[in-house]
Amino acid sequence: IRRYDGHIAQLLGDGLLVYFGYPQAHEDDAQRAVRTALGLLDEMEDLQTRLHQDKGIQLALRVGIHTGLVVVGAMGSGDRQEQLALGETPNIAARIQGLAAPNTIAISEASYRLVQGYFTCEALGEQTLRGLAEPVQVYRVLQDSGARGRLDVAVTRGLTPLVGRESEVTLLVERWEQAKSGQGQVVLLSGDAGIGKSRLVHMLKDRVANEP
Repeated sequence: IRRYDGHIAQLLGDGLLVYFGYPQAHEDDAQRAVRTALGLLDEMEDLQTRLHQDKGIQLALRVGIHTGLVVVGAMGSGDRQEQLALGETPNIAARIQGLAAPNTIAISEASYRLVQGYFTCEALGEQTLRGLAEPVQVYRVLQDSGARGRLDVAVTRGLTPLVGRESEVTLLVERWEQAKSGQGQVVLLSGDAGIGKSRLVHMLKDRVANEP
């Protein structure tokens, strides 16, 4: 949990309430939550095996993840104050956790939209959650897909044609040819976010992938 900047908000009997995005926010907090969940399942596997062999005890872990807006405020009084997220988001996460099979991760559609492509998921269909008027689409996370960036995810869906970058492409190819001939080259590729720097690098890697 600490590795991915999660925040343990509460210890609830045999459960944990963990926040991602508070008190420290990242643009990939949903991914961080899922990576943490996969890490927990992986770390628990050895312990589960040992407990079963040594003590005859079956230990299972279930994870539920939901993404949404909350208001964080101090709850309690005196020495027993806690910073808790108020709103339906933690409740929905708890309900989804209740739907998860032992040793699996279940996520809401809101979380799935943010992590789609980064993880291999299986649709569990619409589920009716207590306290909600409308059913919620739930997914089971199976494994990491190996994608490490938006471009990796986009490649699996099919990239749009590269347009208006002929001079940049020509320059990169020329520098590559010079490097192959023994004239070492360094190229600094800079520009505003979203302008297509990673796409140019991807294009060059594709072009030279089959060259010796």
